Amino acid sequence: MRFFYVILVLFLILPSSLFAKSINENKKERFDFGIAISANAPFVNERKMYVNWVETNKPSNETKMAGNISIFGRVNIKKHYLQIETGNSFIRDIVTLDLKDFGYSTNKYINSKNFAITLDIPIIYGYNFIKKNKYELSLFGGPKMRYTYHNRENIEKLSGISFNINEDIHPITTCFLIGMSARMSRLFVDFRYEFAITVHNKPGTYSLYENNVLISEGTFYAKRGINLLSFSLGVIL
Repeated sequence: MRFFYVILVLFLILPSSLFAKSINENKKERFDFGIAISANAPFVNERKMYVNWVETNKPSNETKMAGNISIFGRVNIKKHYLQIETGNSFIRDIVTLDLKDFGYSTNKYINSKNFAITLDIPIIYGYNFIKKNKYELSLFGGPKMRYTYHNRENIEKLSGISFNINEDIHPITTCFLIGMSARMSRLFVDFRYEFAITVHNKPGTYSLYENNVLISEGTFYAKRGINLLSFSLGVIL
């Protein structure tokens, strides 16, 4: 979290210093407000996985499409802008685990379908390297705080096998995003990619039964971050 606050302070101070001269020259600042919807795809960064604190093979992940809706406010000064957003993201993915890593006798794979809803608050600095009449093309980046207030894991049912995971998450995580935006009149589109800084999951526990007989149980820790690719379509109100 300290790293996030440092980035946040820099992104508040640096643009202000860049804008100071422009503000003195022209007191007329332009404010924009708008709404955007997007399609997103998570790319889960499986950093390490531990079973009973012994490092095992990383699980595989399948990306599933989901979406986001957000509102934002922006202040424009010449070719620069500072934008603050708030919105909800819906994130889906499928994690495939090998039960052999959990003490099963042979390789047997099981899927966990994950679904999360997050409250997102990014602070973005952007620069319009093309700004002519009603057309703008910009690059942007900035820190983002993600608050996960709903998280669900559905583990696949296998015949004769009961596999359970009790895993908590860090409700607040941080990431850094970069992207490109194109605007024509009141409509805009943007592409962005978010790099996870902090870890999403906490250590948890697991149990594995076959025909109601305990095979193994213990601690489980999937150290992962959630990177996110998104495409947005929005309108300036």
